[in-house]
Amino acid sequence: MKASRKPRRADAADAALPEGARRAPLPAALAPQLATLVEKAPADDANWQYEVKFDGYRLLARVDGSDVRLFTRQGNDWTDRLRSLADEIRALGIRDGWIDGEIVVIDRHGATDFQALQNAFETSRVDAIQFYAFDLPFYAGHDLRKVPLADRRALLRQLLANPRSPRLHFSDSFDASPDELLAAICRMKLEGLIGKRIDAPYVSARARTWIKLKCRKRQEFVIGGFTDPKGSRSGLGALLLGVHDAQGKLHYAGNVGTGFDTAMLDRLRQRLDPLRAAKAPFDDLPRDIRGHWVRPKLVAEVSFAEWTREGRVRHAVFHALRDDKDARAVTMEAPAPNGPASDPAPRRASTSSIAVSHAARVIDKSTGLTKGDLANYYASAAGLMLPHLQGRPVALLRAPSGIDGEQFFQRHAETLSFKGVKALDAGLWPGHPSLIEITTEAGIVAAAQLNVVEFHTWNAYARNFSKPNRLIFDIDPGEGVEWPRIQEAASLIKALLDALELKSFLKTSGGKGLHVVVPLAARAGWDEARDFARDVVVHAAKTIPDRFVAKSGPRNRVGKIFIDYLRNGIGATTAAAFTVRARPGLGVSMPVTWDELPELSSSAQWTIANANARLAEITRRNPWDGYNSVRQTLTRARRLLDGG
Repeated sequence: MKASRKPRRADAADAALPEGARRAPLPAALAPQLATLVEKAPADDANWQYEVKFDGYRLLARVDGSDVRLFTRQGNDWTDRLRSLADEIRALGIRDGWIDGEIVVIDRHGATDFQALQNAFETSRVDAIQFYAFDLPFYAGHDLRKVPLADRRALLRQLLANPRSPRLHFSDSFDASPDELLAAICRMKLEGLIGKRIDAPYVSARARTWIKLKCRKRQEFVIGGFTDPKGSRSGLGALLLGVHDAQGKLHYAGNVGTGFDTAMLDRLRQRLDPLRAAKAPFDDLPRDIRGHWVRPKLVAEVSFAEWTREGRVRHAVFHALRDDKDARAVTMEAPAPNGPASDPAPRRASTSSIAVSHAARVIDKSTGLTKGDLANYYASAAGLMLPHLQGRPVALLRAPSGIDGEQFFQRHAETLSFKGVKALDAGLWPGHPSLIEITTEAGIVAAAQLNVVEFHTWNAYARNFSKPNRLIFDIDPGEGVEWPRIQEAASLIKALLDALELKSFLKTSGGKGLHVVVPLAARAGWDEARDFARDVVVHAAKTIPDRFVAKSGPRNRVGKIFIDYLRNGIGATTAAAFTVRARPGLGVSMPVTWDELPELSSSAQWTIANANARLAEITRRNPWDGYNSVRQTLTRARRLLDGG
């Protein structure tokens, strides 16, 4: 098995930017691209490259001059834990950029050892940790995410051609068929392979352009309890494991009692004892299972031979605790035979009567996501989404040729008819054809079958059409505005609304910005609501002119943010909560709490490829809890705004 080699430049500082690099500021945060589990490699070998699947922690290095920060997959800053590694990355002399890779510890047989990696942190022997870099999404003041993978990696190889540190490596790909490679990898007792399309862009999502092939079934499990040790064994006997279903319920998945050494058994017991609980966390625990129960906070990585018919693991072996994984997002991982594995999802809409034609047709070339992926997302999200659609007129954005082709809005019933959509009274909006409403969960999926990508809603219910029952402040950044400024803008608007004694809620737009939503009692008319929203925006622009502008248009917004109040006039609509956006990556507009704002990495943090764990979380804990009980009006807020 021979690694492929390409010519290296002697001086990394002279590395030329590849074609397609786009000048852009260095983002403060970056969500990594994730690989999809598949059963077998694609047939078109020439378009794919394969690397070893490392048994380590994903790590992204942000270089901004002399400031080097190291972040985990979840966005946690580990720079202080890996100070010497940050220093060695700084010594590469890179001006700025994001480097994507994995940290590992290599054992005496040349294999990566995850337990040894954890031990390195616990024993303060972090100098044994090595960094394998495999991608370069940003470099030298340029965004490389739309540059083909092969060109990004060629540049990264040059930058790592002569590192001063033996701990920094370029993750090579290999010249062999994926079947031969996987067989060799498995004989070496390694975890598997990662395959990547050489012509693909970098996307902050789980996309089908990166795939993973495993030697043995292996995934994360939630620890729900443990048994007592027997004989001379210390700590514990076995861990009791679980996975979440689509509704967020934790199901018992068997136990693991091998793979531990004495030190790990003792460490596990120290971590588990503070989490003791009176009741089992599992929803369906068999009566014969006994143990000590814990709150389901810890995640174990376990390999196993197979799943039983009852959903239990057979011949399980413990590998490590995964502090970088969220227990709430752990589900049964199933491979996709002909494409990406679908993330386990919340309760799905009933779609048995809806046939999705051309499900394999790619609708987003940047990720390879298909019409079937879109319909599957909407089937998963429909139960949460419908309350945001029901009773309101909607406008539907259709993209029959995918998001790279022609797109058009439809808001009238005369040209659109399917089960789950109804025509509203033509008298609602005199002089216009009948508006439409989505009435059922299945109607959401039926719309996706008709190539609807986005769902937009009016600010009023049809039953009280002349009185809007919400305001929308659309935080719309101009060119050159970085994400932290957008987060700051949302906080400032919330503070202003708080001062006006108006309760507000937050969601990502799924595109570039954020939406601040103010629920209202339906008292004011359209003009009054729009004028109030305009005056709030004008006040913000006068108060903080270096941040906000009150006029739309690209020239007015360079380096600043326009809070779009025009969403509040009659005839205007806004992307609904949970809608997909017809933009590269297929981001999703997702409700969040205000407390979550500082942790958001982008407006398109959730996409149809990674949203299902978030949907399951929202099913358990609504971030907009209390929204429907808010009964506020603009009367007092208007007086406060006018200085009364």
